[in-house]
Amino acid sequence: MLLAVFLCGLLTCNGVTAQTLQLAHTDGERLSDWMLRQPSGALLYTPGLQWQVPSEREAQAKLKRKVLDALNAIPMASSTDKANLGKWVEALPVTGRVRLTQPDARWLQAHPSQDPVLKSDHKVAMPNRPTSVSVVMQSGGLCTVPHVAGAQVRNYLQACVPSQLESTDRAYVVQPDGAVANYGIAMWNQEAQAGIAPGALVWAPSRNSGISNELSLQLAQFLATQSYESLVANVGSGLAPYSGAPLAANASFTSTSTATSRSLPITASDWGFVGLLQTPSARMSPAGDARLSMSRVYPYERTNVFVQPFDWLEAGFRYSNISNLLYGPFELSGTQALKDKSIDFKLRLLEESAYMPQVALGMIDFGGTGLFSSEYVVANKRFGNLDASLGMGWGYLGSSGNVPNPLAKLNSSFNTRSADFGMGGTPAFKSFFRGPAALFGGVQYHTPWRNWVLKAEYDGNNYQNEPQANNRNQTSPFNFGVVYRPNPSVDLSLGLERGNTIMVGFTLRTSLPNLSVPKVSDPPTPKIATTRPQQAPDWVSTVADVTYMSSWVVQKIALHGSVMQVDIEALSGAHWNERLHRILTILHRDAPANIQTFELNLNDQGVPLTQRVVNREAWVKQNTQLVPPAEVVPAIVAVEPPVQTYQTVSNRTGLKLKQDKPNTPEWERTPALFGFGVVPSWQQNIGGPDGFLLFRVGLSVPMQLRISNNVAITGSLGLNLYDNFGKFKYTAPSDMPRVRTYLREYMTASKFNVPNLQITHFSDLAPNHYYSVYAGYLESMYAGVGGEWMYRKWHSPFAFGVDINRLQQRSFNQFFGFSNAGEQTGYRVTTGHATAYIDTGWQNTHLKLSAGRYLAGDLGVTLDVGKTFANGVSVGAWATKTNVSAQRFGEGSFDKGFYLRIPFDVMTTSRSGNVANLFYNPLTRDGGAKLNRDFTLFGATSPRSQRETSYMPAALPLNRGN
Repeated sequence: MLLAVFLCGLLTCNGVTAQTLQLAHTDGERLSDWMLRQPSGALLYTPGLQWQVPSEREAQAKLKRKVLDALNAIPMASSTDKANLGKWVEALPVTGRVRLTQPDARWLQAHPSQDPVLKSDHKVAMPNRPTSVSVVMQSGGLCTVPHVAGAQVRNYLQACVPSQLESTDRAYVVQPDGAVANYGIAMWNQEAQAGIAPGALVWAPSRNSGISNELSLQLAQFLATQSYESLVANVGSGLAPYSGAPLAANASFTSTSTATSRSLPITASDWGFVGLLQTPSARMSPAGDARLSMSRVYPYERTNVFVQPFDWLEAGFRYSNISNLLYGPFELSGTQALKDKSIDFKLRLLEESAYMPQVALGMIDFGGTGLFSSEYVVANKRFGNLDASLGMGWGYLGSSGNVPNPLAKLNSSFNTRSADFGMGGTPAFKSFFRGPAALFGGVQYHTPWRNWVLKAEYDGNNYQNEPQANNRNQTSPFNFGVVYRPNPSVDLSLGLERGNTIMVGFTLRTSLPNLSVPKVSDPPTPKIATTRPQQAPDWVSTVADVTYMSSWVVQKIALHGSVMQVDIEALSGAHWNERLHRILTILHRDAPANIQTFELNLNDQGVPLTQRVVNREAWVKQNTQLVPPAEVVPAIVAVEPPVQTYQTVSNRTGLKLKQDKPNTPEWERTPALFGFGVVPSWQQNIGGPDGFLLFRVGLSVPMQLRISNNVAITGSLGLNLYDNFGKFKYTAPSDMPRVRTYLREYMTASKFNVPNLQITHFSDLAPNHYYSVYAGYLESMYAGVGGEWMYRKWHSPFAFGVDINRLQQRSFNQFFGFSNAGEQTGYRVTTGHATAYIDTGWQNTHLKLSAGRYLAGDLGVTLDVGKTFANGVSVGAWATKTNVSAQRFGEGSFDKGFYLRIPFDVMTTSRSGNVANLFYNPLTRDGGAKLNRDFTLFGATSPRSQRETSYMPAALPLNRGN
């Protein structure tokens, strides 16, 4: 008996090495220091470190009760399993464990905000390295098997529950550090997995168990609070009644028998949408993915831009270059090849499951000329590395007519498809799902070489009904291709199509919500001291450093007892919270020791827009040590700004600010009269007869002259550095006042111009009511006077505004005259709109609806629908319909377009308030044209928006950024 105990101290019992004696912690000691004081040796296992805090037990007890209640409520197939699982969970202790970001002593010392300060009632222990992994059984208890390097979930399930393996779709892995991940593990939803560490738990209920994904996640989260040592050591006891019996018969796997699970590779077709070669699939990219792709299969050269705003919607546009046809007469467009513009979308109708395929419906060339218009329904089913698709197409996709149109059974009119698309741009509803239909489909195979994907498809198009009778010879309806992915952002494609034509293509992709660049060009954020300064502050230095850290401008600093007020303006940039953090590091460094509260008044041109009230002690604590979640109090609270007086603010910080007015300011800025900057500029014209892309690259010099707190003169100078506008000869025809179609003349008249120069007064009329009046050269084509009023409550999802403007068209050279605007010389118009802004609260979607009079005097409505991701990147589309007929509007039928807005904060190495606004407008026409105002009340009052002040940088890998 004594020998067994001695051997258990040296070897492994139930897959866990006996615990090494560890030194106790002292009150106030850093966890990293405690870790470094422990006896050295390879047996200590830092990923399994347990930091247990009494204050966490209440929340974990609630989580445990929620799991038990959910288990009792579900109708599991086996009542015995249900009872045993419930008893097993009931027997687990509530530990109060808090997960660490990185359980490494040196890393914690380098990141003090993640390094806890231990208290006397905390428990902390570091286990010895386990040699096993345990599967949590549906019947309660654990099946413990040896850890094998490279083994994945299916290997451990095969060892413990082989009969359940093929009926299990999703597994939850609880790593020894408390991290929880879940993966699809079935043939239809298999996903790439992170390595499973020794001491991990695996929970993988069968699809027939009745246990939901939500319950499984909650159970995994509760298991993450447990000590692996304690769980495994109690196998066979009342705590864990299930022994590892299956191990003896099924745990003979080795690292050579393990296979790496892989996620389904999502690739683009020749047309840019997700699919095979010529045919679409029902697959979707992750929400936020964006792609630019180009393909060539003679005579078609396609340039495609697609975005996945939601996981159920794919949308984009395309330019097709038909290389063997001319754009138009030689005297108009020379030898330029014919171009076609189109807009596509695809909707997911049904998500894939164990027994059902994924199904999608899509339209090609939905809002274009209709040359390639198609509609389709397609289904996909995955079988491990093989993904099969089968669909039916109408229009271009179904031109072979290899099956009768099934909709003709409803009405014979579905047999006929109209070829008249009018002026283009208007959906041809009477043609949808009509005419010949064809089946199409194929397979995608992810080869054992992870960078290579093979494709084969049956094409529903026989190329005998091509646009403009440009028919092609097809020797085989089967197309074959290969995709090579040298890195996650690039695909290179090669194929054989129609049996006789080579296809080449490439795709560039990125994830919009994950765009982020370390700010290596900015000064690092100062280290936060746990002590407070004793010397008198140098406010000049404080103010300069605040601007250096954030680019925001301090207007005034005032002290009132234990409260420090700071008035700040020039609130630029997307990532507010990051800038606020950097500002607070400076204020804490310099503020007198008696200051307990920072009150940041955030204004624009003297107009109060929002406030941040900061509990100094709580903020310092949360940024210099890891605070258990239950003990976290809001250190920074957003509050509505007071109208005039220093009002009382009660909030969860426990602070109460007095109504008394502050004392004489400690520091106040002398108003700066003049400021300027230098930024790059870009102008473009796409798809015209003079050339596919005409562009100008230059510099813009924005300037501001402050007349008073609420009045400023702003403007910009433009300088052309390089362009290819020498080719720009064509002026589009128009049957309306040429309010925009003199684009060429405005873009080519001068290399130096003044696109904007105006005086603006901005203020508030009453709480939540704002106004501005302005006059001058309001944009590159128009000058005049105007005004705007807006109602916008603080943190409200709704805003409403009205603007009205009296304008005259400017001269082409964009200087100060009005005498040279062609037939538009002397053109005057009154324009204005009533606009509602709605933050829907649904999947970060926002709407803007405007109604009013446009530049050409037409009356109508503009709808703008957009989505903004958590890092501030926005995608959206707009459409305008006015009382101008499609025939009078001209090609395109009505104004529409897409936009992508990328804050410089997410794509440059320094923080910046600039935004890259990328617009795609298929055609520049005169109908539905709006004044492009440089200053809008919605933009000026954006600090009042809860959403627009909550954007954060996408997560970077550890140890990046500053």
